[in-house]
Amino acid sequence: MSGGIDARRVAAAAAAIAWMVLVPALLVGVALAYDTYTNNGDVITNCAKCHGDFRAGGYISKVDGQPWTDDLHDTHRNTMLGGDCDTCHFGNRRVPTFIGKSNGGNGLGAYGCVGCHGRSQDGTGTDTNGWGAGLRQVHFRAGETICVNCHADSDPADKTPVGENVLPEYYAHPGSGHNIPTDPCNPAPTYPENYQASTLGLDNDGDGTFDEADPDCNLTAATPGEASGSGLDALLVTSIDTGLGVMSLSYGPACVATDNRIVYGALTDVSVYGYSGQECGIGNSGTYDWHYPADPPSMFLLVVADDGQHEGSYGVDSAGTERPPWAAAPTCPLPQDLTQRCD
Repeated sequence: MSGGIDARRVAAAAAAIAWMVLVPALLVGVALAYDTYTNNGDVITNCAKCHGDFRAGGYISKVDGQPWTDDLHDTHRNTMLGGDCDTCHFGNRRVPTFIGKSNGGNGLGAYGCVGCHGRSQDGTGTDTNGWGAGLRQVHFRAGETICVNCHADSDPADKTPVGENVLPEYYAHPGSGHNIPTDPCNPAPTYPENYQASTLGLDNDGDGTFDEADPDCNLTAATPGEASGSGLDALLVTSIDTGLGVMSLSYGPACVATDNRIVYGALTDVSVYGYSGQECGIGNSGTYDWHYPADPPSMFLLVVADDGQHEGSYGVDSAGTERPPWAAAPTCPLPQDLTQRCD
């Protein structure tokens, strides 16, 4: 093969070069931070190990367990960004996708993921270093502590991020042609951070409290509004298993709510709000499997929010008048307070 290319020598040279690149890292024990969602579009590295392929359907929220109707990629690209791919992607390649840099979208800085999931006020060093302190602390509190190997600000004991109400850069400067939220407190009734079935927005400062329930959002004195009220998912009976006596419900959790209860009564008494029972502590996830009373008559029911101290609204009738709360020795005894309701 005189004058040609010896493929065996090329392969051997390439292997030698690859080894020379890897050896220094192995010798000095370099720890690689998650600067990209995956290493190169695979689904077994970095963020994808827990969150899966960004383009895969059937995503389940790690925060509230709610299934999304679209994948992570198209929800971000289409619903939030109006197809503006440069907001998240860097260079001419689509993978890997960097967490702290991008080409910059239409009227947007070149920040990548931390443009929405971080704040410049937390930054350390150059570029977007340190912006994601709150997001890292969300993971730390959930037991995923790998970030602390490179980022001391991942541990809440070592860093207090700026408050929930401080705008991420893309919130403050949303550019044009996008549907980016402009309020990190995710206010009712539109809940602009809730793009999918999620019942919670983002815990931007990583302190374990979300949106309007966070004291930084100046709602510490607020009381819950109406579950499944205006702008929220309606209360629905999604299935009934009469053999097991289980009724599956879905509902829209109210602002500032930390829990909910079911209030029910005989259907014949609905016009006079004849409540006859309660189921306490059904959670705040937006779904609940209720073991309803044995052999109940035809019945009506409500889901009512509470914050551990007060219960919220029972909703309004067709004339817009507040329905009365149950006053007859309820099973879940909390006083109702609508004077500072958040919705």
